[in-house]
Amino acid sequence: MGFLDRIFKSDSSIVSFRKQLRNVLGFVPGNAVLYKTALTHRSVKESSDQNNERLEYLGDAILSAIIADFLFKKYPYKEEGFLTEMRSKMVNRVQLNDIAVKMGLRKISYFNKFDGSLKMSQIFGNTLEAVVGAIYLDKGYDKAKQWVMERIIQPYLFMEDLENLEINHKNKLYGWANKNGKNL
Repeated sequence: MGFLDRIFKSDSSIVSFRKQLRNVLGFVPGNAVLYKTALTHRSVKESSDQNNERLEYLGDAILSAIIADFLFKKYPYKEEGFLTEMRSKMVNRVQLNDIAVKMGLRKISYFNKFDGSLKMSQIFGNTLEAVVGAIYLDKGYDKAKQWVMERIIQPYLFMEDLENLEINHKNKLYGWANKNGKNL
């Protein structure tokens, strides 16, 4: 019996898991095993078909595309550099980890809880990306986009605050030095 089969050893555990997912995600999942994989860190299961690394890879790309589309439409007159910087502010590891914890993904994630470094690490941001990948595979791009807009961007990403947030201090310093004829 495989790892995920052992987790779903009874119909009641599947029902309970679907209920937890519905509470966190806001919809009923179609393929519960897909979401279980998305929530499973490699510290629990090393096999790539039973942990979230592949879904994280896919979810990262889907999330990036959704954010790029959102920014492109929100800021029609801004240049590529601004859009790239805003996307970096929105999907950086710290930001995604914070969002994942706030939305409750930490509570339903499977990871080695005895490894103290994982409790404070950024694995939950990775899990969030894996969940986006699972939504995409389970429900399609439009549902993934709707979920990202309603469950990530609107409640957690305040665009005015992000516009004013400085994340690339090194480039700003070099730009200032160059503009003012200073050497660094």
